[in-house]
Amino acid sequence: MKEYLEYKDYESQKFWQIQVVGNQFTVLYGKIGTDGREQVKTFDSEEKALKEAQKLVVQKINKGYQRKLEPSATEYKVGAKVNASKGYKFFQDYDVTDGTVLEQLASFITQENCDKVTKIVIGMWGEHDSGPDNALDFIIANKEKFKAVKHFYIGDIESEENEMSWIIQTGYEKFLKEFSNIETLELRGGNGLELGKFNLPNLKQLRIETGGMSNELLEEIIASVQNSPNLTHLELWLGTEDYEGTVKAETVEKLISGMDLPKLKFLGLMNSDIQDQIVKLFKNHPIIDKIETLDFSMGVLTNKGGESLLANDKLSTLKSLRCVFNFMTDEMIEKLTVKFKNGDFDRSWAEHDEDEDEEDRYYYVEVGE
Repeated sequence: MKEYLEYKDYESQKFWQIQVVGNQFTVLYGKIGTDGREQVKTFDSEEKALKEAQKLVVQKINKGYQRKLEPSATEYKVGAKVNASKGYKFFQDYDVTDGTVLEQLASFITQENCDKVTKIVIGMWGEHDSGPDNALDFIIANKEKFKAVKHFYIGDIESEENEMSWIIQTGYEKFLKEFSNIETLELRGGNGLELGKFNLPNLKQLRIETGGMSNELLEEIIASVQNSPNLTHLELWLGTEDYEGTVKAETVEKLISGMDLPKLKFLGLMNSDIQDQIVKLFKNHPIIDKIETLDFSMGVLTNKGGESLLANDKLSTLKSLRCVFNFMTDEMIEKLTVKFKNGDFDRSWAEHDEDEDEEDRYYYVEVGE
């Protein structure tokens, strides 16, 4: 058994890994990008070591850690040798001191073992008003050099580089046809993002972060996601109409009612300004019987949504119910905490004046701009 998890928020980026061999497990943890610290623990039997390891994994997930198929990528430098066991990130800083993304990619494909690398990350790719098209076209044109890649993350851009709602994305239909064997697809930014029709039979994780997702994009996901029977993790940041989010509650209902994904364990419908409407859709919904974790975090979840959660006894069967960052009152959070031992209702830094009339309060998603 081996599990790799990461935790990311505005203040920290940490990894945690556990591996069981015989009656012993080894934990490696620390800041992403470092070698981390190691702890080893030995038990009386292999069965006990495995049981304790699984317990620790659940605890980490309940604290907000997420399973990752691959560790975070190493920043690539022009001329650097390639280690096939690592993933690589390509991005350019403001001064372009380490070359443009295209220059980095051009150097990468000349290195031995480049065609054995399994994870590629594209970060800040240039001017704010440009998309990743040049980088994607280069990868497609040199697809034999990227034939081993199973994990793509396009848009690993921090707020200091470009706000998420400003990120210009692009259409991925052609790209996904060329790399149809991937296992992970992570995208950040909803501005101009299109998936088109896709057929990704080996896909295990689909994660799309936006400050405003279009209803058309969600319809594209609905139309094609059934072609990914191995999907275990589906995470969608729906965003807000303040940043061009147009997702409708009825489209979300269409998504969850039409999904027949036998291996799905994690479903995140997050960062949404219609969070109250979304949680209501799950009232005794059969999809709850099929998954382990529901994540409603980062959105405008108020006492109205809290009442929907309280009325949904089926949620108690989940391993984890996450509603971190919300606008519920202390009283409502207390009720939910008592009822759902599997829940996390930390309000985080979401704030509003409870003395104001509810209709006058200002609510916001955690990541809009």
